Amino acid sequence: MSAATPGNAPAAAFTPGEEIDLTLDYLHIRTGRARLIVGQPEGAVWPVICQAATDGAAALLDIREHYVSYWDAEARTSRGSDLNAIEVGDRHTERARFDRDGGKATVQVIRKGKVRESTHDVPGDVHDLASALLYLRMQPLAPGAHFEYPVFYGTDLFTLRADVEGEETVKTPAGRFDTLRVKVQLGFKNKFKTKRDSYIWFSNDVRHIPVRMSADFAIGSVVATLSGYRPGAQFAAAR
Repeated sequence: MSAATPGNAPAAAFTPGEEIDLTLDYLHIRTGRARLIVGQPEGAVWPVICQAATDGAAALLDIREHYVSYWDAEARTSRGSDLNAIEVGDRHTERARFDRDGGKATVQVIRKGKVRESTHDVPGDVHDLASALLYLRMQPLAPGAHFEYPVFYGTDLFTLRADVEGEETVKTPAGRFDTLRVKVQLGFKNKFKTKRDSYIWFSNDVRHIPVRMSADFAIGSVVATLSGYRPGAQFAAAR
């Protein structure tokens, strides 16, 4: 299958009100939790909120992140994102905004009262990390399918490549799921550079819920596993 484009993506696999809870394991040890929330629309924009914090064996390390991607439900991509983070005493804010007509991304980093701003060239169909996941959920995932599209992270641009390898049953704290196993090639650098391909297991239904995600970074392996799920309004009403 050729590279995905906004114009050929099917209807949304998610709706406002959806909540996804995940446990986070680092080097096979429970170290954190995360929640992904599709917020209430503000016009065409759906705020997609990602909250993460340490717990378990890493509870003494105060790491908290609040990330918001501004998903454009009509364009099926992101208008930009905001990150507010505390990482072992390092409090900082990062903002990114996409000018798709001008082909630019403007990044603002605020740390210790100092503001650093930079501008970067990006293609018109660029995604941030959250919108890249949402957009992949919207695709007709089937064994053998291939997708690729540009992703902007931090100040770097890379091409995400995803290949649907096959079907697999996955057990999680939220239950047993029939899933589609998707191999994902990322382009992170430095400590988040991946040693090998990453994987996402999506539920084999119209929602394509991320049931499990695994990556082997330079700093160690990380696995996120579904621990709870609440559907958005549209899917809840259909139950």
